[in-house]
Amino acid sequence: MKFSVIIPAYNEEQHIEAAVIALKRQTVPETDFEIIVVDNNSEDSTTEIAKKAGAHKIVKETKQGTNMARQRGAEEGRGEILVFLDADCVPPPDWLRRIESSLNKGAATVSGPYDYEFEGIKKTADRIYTNFLMPLMPRVLYFLFRKKTGIILGGNFAMPRSTFQKIGRLPPLEFFGDETAIAILVSRNVGEIVFDPTLIVKSSPRRFQKYGLLSTVLKYAYHFFKIYFSSTFDRIKQ
Repeated sequence: MKFSVIIPAYNEEQHIEAAVIALKRQTVPETDFEIIVVDNNSEDSTTEIAKKAGAHKIVKETKQGTNMARQRGAEEGRGEILVFLDADCVPPPDWLRRIESSLNKGAATVSGPYDYEFEGIKKTADRIYTNFLMPLMPRVLYFLFRKKTGIILGGNFAMPRSTFQKIGRLPPLEFFGDETAIAILVSRNVGEIVFDPTLIVKSSPRRFQKYGLLSTVLKYAYHFFKIYFSSTFDRIKQ
């Protein structure tokens, strides 16, 4: 098995079907990948809908949190490449093929941005942030503070199983800071994280709608820097 695509899901009955169907339409043969939905204590019809849509495996993780669900999915998977997709994300048909191409060039992990389908000034700002600021940020931070990191978006990233095995397990964080902690462990202990601005998946803007754009951006930024300057996740625990 080449790919294990892992989808952590908590009460995602509104989104999970589209995610699974998009994966079933990948240009790589379906025999090359498995879709694993990790039900993280859902109280709705997430499991039933995912199964009906064509998910190959549904597993349960009772410890609440995105990284706990991702960890369970990685343990259940058989693929050489672990691919992580959020339940409210819809990848393009060539997503898995392009992930494989990036990892074949030697990256320890590859990630890409979300398309929230913004319009007007929000779309322009999002493109500037995605295409210029995000790829530049790890280099600027290393230049200033000599502490490595990378950019990983939790709903759109992948790593060879060898990377997963080298970091031991995913940091047990519930949500905010979860992907930053993974990026720090990988970049400081394993190798390069490639952030590809063209490796795009469509994503729901629901958090921006719920909390407001500025508030959400500031919350993510706060947790990014909190983890970045912490020593908790900067090295593999032996």
